[in-house]
Amino acid sequence: MVIAIVGIAVVGLLIIAALAWRLLALEKRFQLALGKSQPGDLEQKLVSNFKELEQVQKELTHLTEEYAKLASAQSLSSQKISIVRFNPFADTGGDQSFSLAVLDAHDSGYVLTSIHGRQGTRVYVKPIDFGKSKHQLSEEEKQVLQQAQKRTTTRKEI
Repeated sequence: MVIAIVGIAVVGLLIIAALAWRLLALEKRFQLALGKSQPGDLEQKLVSNFKELEQVQKELTHLTEEYAKLASAQSLSSQKISIVRFNPFADTGGDQSFSLAVLDAHDSGYVLTSIHGRQGTRVYVKPIDFGKSKHQLSEEEKQVLQQAQKRTTTRKEI
C-alpha cells in the first residue's frame, strides 16, 4: 500500500513539474508580447494599443483621401507626349516642321503644329477631347495623336 501511495505521489509531482514548466513558458511568451510589464499592466497595455490602433486608422483614412485627390489631379496632367517632324514643302531643306501632341490620361489635350516654309513659320493649335478633335487633322497630326494615345499612363516597373 505504501508503494502505491509513493507511486501516486511521484506521478503527482511529475504532473506538478510539467504544469510549472508550461506556466514558465507562458510567462515568457507574455513577457515577449507585452514587454517587461507587471501582470496588472495588461489592461493598460491593451488600452494603449487600442488608442494607437485608432490613431493609425485615422492616419490611414487621411492618406486614402489624399491619395484619391492626387490620383484625380494626376489624371488631368500632361502625361502622353509625342512629336513628329516632317517636311511639308519640297523647296525647303530638312524636317523643320513638326506636330506635337500633349494629352492627359483621358486622351484630352492639344496638338500643336508648326509649319516652316521659306516665307515664314505658322503655328496651329487644335484641342483634343477624349482622343478626338472638332477640327480636321493633317496626316502628321493624326500620326502624332495616335503615337501619344499609345503611350501608357501607368508604370509597369517600380
